Amino acid sequence: MSRTVLLLVCLATLTFICSAKKNRGKDGSEDVGVDFEVVANLEFENGTEAGTESGTESSEFDGEFERNVTTEFLRKQLDSLRKKVDSTFWGLPSAANIDVYRTTRLDINLAMDVKNVSGVARSFRLRGTVDIYYVKEDPDAEESMILDSWGLKIKRSRVSYDGGVTFSDVRFRDHNRQDGLGHPKLELHVDPSQSEGIIRIEYVAPSAESLRYTSLEYMTFSDVQNYPMLVIFNQPDMARTWLPCQDTLRVKTPVDITIDVPSPFTALSSGGLVSEVYTEDRTIFEFFQPMSVGAQQLSLTVGVLERWNISERVTVWMEQRRTIRDGLLMEADSLLKVCESMAGPFVWEHLNIVIIPDKIGYRGEMLGPNTIYLPSSMFETTSSPIQDDTLRVQVLTRQMFNSWYGNLVTAPARADYGQMMIRGINEYLSYYATAQFLDNDEQLANFFLLHVQEFGTDYERKINIAYFDVANHIMNMISLADIVGGPEILSKFFRMVTLFSVADQFTRELFWGTFKEMYPELRDEHSNGIDFKLVDISSTYWTECQEIVAAWNSTEPEIRAKQLKNLNYVQVAYLLDNMWLMELPKRTVRDITSLLKKMEIYSDPYLFSRWAQTALRLGDTKLVEDVLEYIKTYEKNTGATTLLSLLTETSVESKKVKKARKQIEASSYLSWN
Repeated sequence: MSRTVLLLVCLATLTFICSAKKNRGKDGSEDVGVDFEVVANLEFENGTEAGTESGTESSEFDGEFERNVTTEFLRKQLDSLRKKVDSTFWGLPSAANIDVYRTTRLDINLAMDVKNVSGVARSFRLRGTVDIYYVKEDPDAEESMILDSWGLKIKRSRVSYDGGVTFSDVRFRDHNRQDGLGHPKLELHVDPSQSEGIIRIEYVAPSAESLRYTSLEYMTFSDVQNYPMLVIFNQPDMARTWLPCQDTLRVKTPVDITIDVPSPFTALSSGGLVSEVYTEDRTIFEFFQPMSVGAQQLSLTVGVLERWNISERVTVWMEQRRTIRDGLLMEADSLLKVCESMAGPFVWEHLNIVIIPDKIGYRGEMLGPNTIYLPSSMFETTSSPIQDDTLRVQVLTRQMFNSWYGNLVTAPARADYGQMMIRGINEYLSYYATAQFLDNDEQLANFFLLHVQEFGTDYERKINIAYFDVANHIMNMISLADIVGGPEILSKFFRMVTLFSVADQFTRELFWGTFKEMYPELRDEHSNGIDFKLVDISSTYWTECQEIVAAWNSTEPEIRAKQLKNLNYVQVAYLLDNMWLMELPKRTVRDITSLLKKMEIYSDPYLFSRWAQTALRLGDTKLVEDVLEYIKTYEKNTGATTLLSLLTETSVESKKVKKARKQIEASSYLSWN
């Protein structure tokens, strides 16, 4: 039996399993299984998963392989395939036939209904009508129009060939609910002889119970009021779960979006606010995005919000009773100007900064060109003496740079290199923007760069491979800046990439091709990159941290308050986050915990979560009660989920851990029906 035959057997078995397995919603409807095209593109090469080292094969594929295929081994292979398929669904390719029909504009009308139980919002229902303006790219094609649609209940579909004057019903087939394999998609039998038209589709968004992956997952009760908050997360390729569309960044159009919500809710979306119309018990918000964007770049936020106008183009939104009036937010427009000086004009006209509950679980993903989300814990007042803005400015500028790299310059969702490179560019630029904003603090920028070099060259560290890839992209940029004459010149190159990439997709070939056209001396390097080298960088901040690391990690550790008093926030965060690499004895760990409590640094939620992760990794369980309290408070933020995972791995206080997990699941779920 050859390896190819075995793979085919695995795929066939997986096909049967997925065909038989059906996820049912409350209405008894069947959800789509596994797409054959996805399975066929799992990129297995010679018995290894793509991404492993060339020529390295799994131990099962040895000389005795053909004679030792067992049921247990086959089961393991199927489990591996299932995991691969699950992760692939997160970046499901578009089924739309954009080479035949291409969207030129979207007019979206949404209405949200809320069911109240005892005066508390308990369930939602999202209804929509979308007008899809299209042109026929291939005049000779006779095929139907295909749109991406996943889990939507299509009520009616009509078409107009006279610019919207008259509409007539058009036949459609919803492949979303077919048995077995197949793309989740919507097939519309438009007249192939017409060169353009408008499709009008009426639909209802799905129940969250009917989909494993849904853009409607970010919905939770607030910690300050009884009203929930909704954030729709589209990327990559998830707009199709609430909007029938061509769900690919290869198609970008202007968008008009109207959202009808019950009082007292407020809606925010991509584009500038055109109008607010109030009725007795509802409000209609209309937004227009004149810049061409992909469907997955559309954002939608609904909550009981109040606005704080920072400037003509920057508005901060937060839940009522949150009452944050933070100095950093007051400087948001000035910070945006710093980003403009490095990346070019801010073309989106208006920026919404939305303060969201930590329990929503937002992890800093890019969610739309006009919107930035920041966790409320960033603005908590504490008694900690470490209060400067070095880290908060870096977080905010990184989010702002998404307006250029990620929203203006886009990469295909399934092109990992482009996505990681864009994340690396934003991170790299945020270091210099932070330093520039904070009195041109070059030592701070260099501290960030040294941390990246330490992170990216520590190959033994057990880290998420995506973070490691981003670090390596930043190290590439450090090398490029050294080659071309400094970070200012490299920023000019990034602005040029922006000009090229607005009309095209950001790719490895585009980036390196453009770079080597500008710098011919590099043309002999690898076609899609260069061999980066560690650049000699120095920072007094870095030196101070290394001195403390040495003092804490000595045979006679010296742990004193004076060591931390003169450090900035980034330095303290670095120390607390990285001391677990030193394998400190428990006694030293507990002495550090005592110091942090005495200095009240322990009261800062962000610094506490970092130190708690370090302490748990080093085997100290004395702070478990404090960790559980943190988890109960912040539930799904990055620190809470990491700490919960660490407690689970170490089997610490198992009953309390299970109770905390159940609390998170119970408080974060609201039904859609």
